[in-house]
Amino acid sequence: MDEIVTYELPLNERIRTFMRLEYLFNQASYTLRGYSTWDSRATLSSLIDILELLSRSDFKHELLKELEYLHNSLAGLRDTPGVDVEQLTTVLDQLSDSISSLHQSDGQLGQQLRNNELIAMLLQRSAVIGGSCRFDMPAYHFWLQQTAESRIQKIESWYEELKIVNRPVVLILGILRESANPVKLQAESGFYQQSLDPGVETKLIRVSINNQLPYFAELSGGKHRFTIRFLEPRDSGRPMQTNDNVNFELNCCSL
Repeated sequence: MDEIVTYELPLNERIRTFMRLEYLFNQASYTLRGYSTWDSRATLSSLIDILELLSRSDFKHELLKELEYLHNSLAGLRDTPGVDVEQLTTVLDQLSDSISSLHQSDGQLGQQLRNNELIAMLLQRSAVIGGSCRFDMPAYHFWLQQTAESRIQKIESWYEELKIVNRPVVLILGILRESANPVKLQAESGFYQQSLDPGVETKLIRVSINNQLPYFAELSGGKHRFTIRFLEPRDSGRPMQTNDNVNFELNCCSL
């Protein structure tokens, strides 16, 4: 059975940041319980990148702003015919819980982790390529020699501290991706362009195609229009736009 692959284009900086965090949390969770020291290194590398993203002074405000906007928008749908009130109530409760948790958190998100000596050292060395080598950070090398069970337990506790960010990010992106109805379209000679409704803030473009097709989607655009090109990879040189007409599914997510 053929499967679908989806390409995405976030159209504002807030959604770009959320999607980068989603990627880093997924990456961290994949190696989190691995027994090798390389699994531990990979997980900590992802957590350090997450902390770097959270270091922006306005991040917490931006996250709260998006959660509150979604809550207010969805709350207005309660009396809309055909709406699943039970499911809507569940989502609204999840949004409220995330908003409450963030309001109750003091200071910068992830600050408790930054106060950990090992994490602080890794943050300091993150700008240096290969800066966590054993000769650069003997304390880190020593920590990695502990039993796998103790390393995993400690990393799980650090990962847990960041769930205050992970939960709302997953919730926001999940709601956004489900906000649009898919439209089946065709890109003539591998090219498609569309203007966006100026009265609606489109936040995310999603393009889905059969993963057996010999090309990938390259998306570009801004708040006024977007462009899709279907490119064929080459063994050498730059990918080339296909001459085929490509059937695809489009979602313009704007909630």
